[in-house]
Amino acid sequence: MEKGKLAEVLNFFDQVELNQFNNVSYINNDYSLGKNIAINSPTNPIAENARFDIVFFAVNNNLNTDPNNKPQLNSIREELYRLSKFSSGVRIADLGNLRTGQNMNECLFALQEVCNLLLHQQTTIIVIGGDQLLSLGTFRSLKEYENNINLAHIDSHIDLAVSNETASESDYLNHLIENEAANLYNITCMAYQSYFTSGKQLKILGENYFDHYRLGVLRNDLSLAEPVLRDADVASFDISALRMTDAPAQSDGSPNGLYADEACQLTRYAGLSNRLKIFGIYNIEPKLDINKQTAKLAAQMLWYFIEGFMHRKNDEPNKTSDNCTKYEVQIDEIDFPIVFYKNEQTNRWWIEVSAINIDKTVNEKLLVASTEADYHMACQGEIPDRWWINFKKMK
Repeated sequence: MEKGKLAEVLNFFDQVELNQFNNVSYINNDYSLGKNIAINSPTNPIAENARFDIVFFAVNNNLNTDPNNKPQLNSIREELYRLSKFSSGVRIADLGNLRTGQNMNECLFALQEVCNLLLHQQTTIIVIGGDQLLSLGTFRSLKEYENNINLAHIDSHIDLAVSNETASESDYLNHLIENEAANLYNITCMAYQSYFTSGKQLKILGENYFDHYRLGVLRNDLSLAEPVLRDADVASFDISALRMTDAPAQSDGSPNGLYADEACQLTRYAGLSNRLKIFGIYNIEPKLDINKQTAKLAAQMLWYFIEGFMHRKNDEPNKTSDNCTKYEVQIDEIDFPIVFYKNEQTNRWWIEVSAINIDKTVNEKLLVASTEADYHMACQGEIPDRWWINFKKMK
């Protein structure tokens, strides 16, 4: 990192107190992740001129209260440190615990500032713990870099109030839609459970041309999430998206939800995304954990995110055309062909969406992550939803 920048970032953090760990077995294992990453601790602080590809840090659920909660947050670190290291030279750091301030506004400001400084250094960021409202801070940090920000919201609920009477601080999607519209392009809600969802919430998403995939749809075909996460700038994963039996550290869990292995697959998709800059796991309640089951799962989810990051491919058609095949499909309902691209090496697909002027000339083009199923749908004469929604937005 540029000299001085990391020092400015570290001022926002309390260091990791390793003497509060219950298990430090990773120290004697040269192949453990904890032995091969930089940990911002009192005995071995991170150098001010260090450079990192990925950093992660924790946010206390109880803002500036309950100091005894910090060791509980360390349970995720303990499990993560014990996992296997990666063979590549990816540089990873644990920055510590964010100093949250006295209230949520101060916490959001600190988070926004930290993420902004790290994004300047092209560092990918992982946020652990805290209320999902923290996604507001991560979103705002991106506004300097993106005018059209895509958010992937993974949760058993759609955090969207339908009236002023029911609005609460945690309904952060309202904040994004109402106050951040100039920079917001898309929200995709995934893994929500229908009995927690109202028709009005889905109507609001539809009116804004936002996507949504209920739990049953994703469980039937988890690969539907891959293009969503490939196009996301920030992903917000509420632990309540998981079954309570798989992740018991939830204050309001459900017997239904994603399975542990499905959650790991989703985080790997997120890590694979060339575009995604910030990933967060939220609403983990360490005091409710049973046998560290949620801590173990959260650590494995983060491991899979990093593993996905290591396998990122710059395979977009606009970056390289050597391995891409272009397909044009004519559909009777529209006057111009729908264009698809397929990278023959990675087997990933994109669909090109064009804004058309009155004289039928192209005004703007947008490349959207797609699937082979979208291509086959177009070949059958049907307009893919992914193309149609983005076309309406561009109009």
